[in-house]
Amino acid sequence: MSRNKAFTGPLAEHIQNFLDEKRALGFKYEEQARLLSVLDVLSLQYDCSNGLSKELCFAFIEKNPNWRQKTQEARVTLIRAFAEYLIRHEIPAYMVDYSIVTNMNEDFKPYIFTHSQIADIFMVADSIKPNSTHDTHIFYPAILRVQYGCGLRISETLGLRMKDVDMNNGILHVINAKNNKDRDIPVSDSVMEYMKWYSRKIHPVYAPEDYFFKSRRGTGHYEKTAVNHYFRDILFACGIMHGNKSDGGPHLHNLRHTFCVHSLEAMLRNGIPHQVALPLLMTYMGHSSLSATGRYLKLTAEAFPDLVEQVSKIYADIIPDLEVKTEYEDD
Repeated sequence: MSRNKAFTGPLAEHIQNFLDEKRALGFKYEEQARLLSVLDVLSLQYDCSNGLSKELCFAFIEKNPNWRQKTQEARVTLIRAFAEYLIRHEIPAYMVDYSIVTNMNEDFKPYIFTHSQIADIFMVADSIKPNSTHDTHIFYPAILRVQYGCGLRISETLGLRMKDVDMNNGILHVINAKNNKDRDIPVSDSVMEYMKWYSRKIHPVYAPEDYFFKSRRGTGHYEKTAVNHYFRDILFACGIMHGNKSDGGPHLHNLRHTFCVHSLEAMLRNGIPHQVALPLLMTYMGHSSLSATGRYLKLTAEAFPDLVEQVSKIYADIIPDLEVKTEYEDD
């Protein structure tokens, strides 16, 4: 939708003010603006004299058979955000319940590697033989430890530049990541040691703007497709069958999912309250809402049955406050 296109429905002024507020806060809200235009046109068919009605909300989020799951989730997220805006301005608004999306996603479960499988993956990566034409024997032991040890999206890792890697303080500066967010990631000593080792091997001389995981070909970084393809070979060597993203994996992005589950496991076992653990992990992961992190509780309980009772109590406590996530990939 053009930024100059006017809304014309009964909620037009509120929709425009909501959009202006989000953009003033730094959100691009381009796709959301298109959806708000859809809501604006749809509102002409409903009585909006008393604000945002339940009927209009459900018409806006009603699932089209041709939609992908995240398409409907995006609409639920947006209509909830708009409702929250209206309520803050003392305008009546129906709040769509998060369970509409949560219940529909029960059949999707990303693959979570076991601790043993993670050890096998590292062992295979460490066994890659040196080759004069590429640096895979240096690259994969380092980057796979970053993926599992920091939980970054692969695009975030490959986008790191030398200036973003603070090896003295053990911090990664993730710039312009998903959801238009920057964040600082503390790195464990063990992972940072591999990053220092990699840097000594690959970057004896460098410029601040050089990619940390730079490719030998030109000045760019490794491509995601190449890393994903090679990771398949590593999984095969571990006796783990690679799976498609649509059916949950296993694939490279599951290292991020596994980081989240294993981090929750460690925090729960160490007695860290969930009121601290979940917001902390949400910020670390760069999630846009608490529910994108909270949904890993169920995966944690499934991966570690001895934590089921503890997780059940936590889940019952936080359910009323969870927001709708935008998409699992965010995950």
